This record gives sequence, C-alpha cells and structure tokens, in this order.
Amino acid sequence: MPLEQVSGRVDEDDRPASPAGRVAVGIVLNPKHPETLRSYAELVPELRNAGARYRSMTTSVDRSGRWQAEQLVKWGADIVIILGGDGTIRATAPVLAEADILTFLVPTGTANVLSRHIGLRSSRHAIDYCKRTIASIIRDGYPPNLWNVPINTAEYQTADGARHRTEFIGLAGIGGDARAVAHHRASLGLLGYARGAAQALFAADFAASSGGTASTGERTASTPVWSVMASKVARPAGPIAVFPEAHIDAPAFSVLTVGPFPHSPMARCRAWAGIAAACLQGRPDVHPLMNYRRTTETRVTVESPVPAQLDGDLIGDCLELRVSAGEKTLRVSAPAS
Repeated sequence: MPLEQVSGRVDEDDRPASPAGRVAVGIVLNPKHPETLRSYAELVPELRNAGARYRSMTTSVDRSGRWQAEQLVKWGADIVIILGGDGTIRATAPVLAEADILTFLVPTGTANVLSRHIGLRSSRHAIDYCKRTIASIIRDGYPPNLWNVPINTAEYQTADGARHRTEFIGLAGIGGDARAVAHHRASLGLLGYARGAAQALFAADFAASSGGTASTGERTASTPVWSVMASKVARPAGPIAVFPEAHIDAPAFSVLTVGPFPHSPMARCRAWAGIAAACLQGRPDVHPLMNYRRTTETRVTVESPVPAQLDGDLIGDCLELRVSAGEKTLRVSAPAS
C-alpha cells in the first residue's frame, strides 16, 4: 500500500460508523524506515477486517510526531498505533499520555529500546500482538496487558547558552554515550551504533559536577568522568543489562557515572575489558569505574560543551542536563512479561 512521503493524512477508512460506533484507530508512521511501510501494508487490511475504522498520518523532519498525535486526538482516536522507533515514540507520547489514549507500538526503528524492554521482540511479533489484541478489544472488550510508561522531563542548556525543555521516555545521557550516538551511522542499523561506540571508547574524560535537585541546588565538586547516564531501561543497547536495576515504570532513574579512565591507551583498554566482563557477569556495579545511584531528579553541569542525548537521539553539545522523573504516563498495551 503506497504512502505519501509527507506529514499529514496518508489513508483513511471513510466508511460510515455503525449506529453503535466503531473503534477508531489512529496510526502514526515514520516512513524513513522500510520496515514501517511493510508493517503498515500488513496492518491496515487486518484493521478493516476486524471492523475498526482508521486514520493514518506520516511524520516528517519538521513534524516528528507530536502534531500528528494532536490531529489524531482531535479526530477522536480510541487507540493509536505507532510505527517507528524511540524518537517517534518520544515525540507522540506526551500528547497521547495527556489524552489517556491506549497505545500500541510496532518497532520499526534502529534501536527500539522501549519496545524491546516491554517484550516486543520485533515488528513481526508486535504486528501479531497488535492484530490479535485489537480484534479482541473490538469483539469482546477484553482489557489489554498494560504498561504505564512515565513521560520524563529533560531541561538542558546548549553551547550557545539557550535553554530548552522537552520530554523523553527511558534514557538520557551526556558525554561518552552521546558521543557514540553522534558517531553512529543510521544506514548500518545496530552496527552503526557499535561503530559509534567504538569511536567513543577513547574519547577524553570531561569535567562535570552532578547531583542536586531543584529544591536543594546541591552539587558535587567538579570531577573528570567519561559519561553520566540516567535510565529506566535495563538494556539501552544490545543484550547486556547495563542498568540491571532499571525498570520502565519505576518512580526513579538508575543513574550511572562512568570513569574517570586512565590516560594511557593500554590501561584504558584494560579498564573497558574489565567493565565488559562485569557486565557479562550481570554485575556491572562491582567495577570501580561504574558508579550507580537511584534518584528521581539529577543535574549534570560541565565546564566545556559536550554531546548529550535523549532516548538515543543526539540533542547537541550541552553545558547542563537536568532530568526529572515524570508522573504523567502513557498507557501501552504489550505482551505480559
């Protein structure tokens, strides 16, 4: 089924609703990924066969999902299906959470961190679950398996001094992890992230102070670190649990400060080998360069601009990054864990 590569309505079932009404399903698609188009072509006929009416909208560079979600809310969507990656979810989630709309995810992006965390192994798995569950909702009104995914807040200051505020789902970081994102090649998929990570391993440490909340304003002394990350997902990249205590619906972040690393290349290689071994053993916290804590709010201030990321998307070179755990939640239906 062909899709217009524009931001706006792609396809709509214009059959009139029955007197009793039919379930209205909104679909947000990121057409950048070929898997999105394949998944959409399979999904829409199943929605029609199940008796749902639908409206589909694509994202674009200028409108990455928020506007599309707003239009679907105005249209009267009962359910919204997101076909895309973590970036598309992040753009649409605040609107859908505010409207309390049941959401389904079909992971067609590169990393798909949130989808993997809630048990969606692939786009194929997600489509099968989506078709089966929506059909049962239409037929019987069975309640779906629900995850309440908090919408968290990030405030950051970029190198030009401008301050920004936005929302994110599961992962924020500044330093080496963001450098890995900056160097990755999207065309290589997950291998592109591995390439970026390899280039970031030997990135220089940077001076940072961390900790502190809006109420206390307390900060640690400035010290050299490689990266500071706040996560609600156990496996931000690949199969290794870098944040073994993290959980998507937890009230607090698992915050990890990595470093400082030794200066010599050989010593740094040994340090990374030790971290890898600790992670593979399921005990990354035992390594002295992996320092964990749990908090609902944290702030990192750096002396010189360094890259920062949210949900695996680079947001630029920053002087400060503050993250706060959110109370507003997105209702997502996914397989029971």
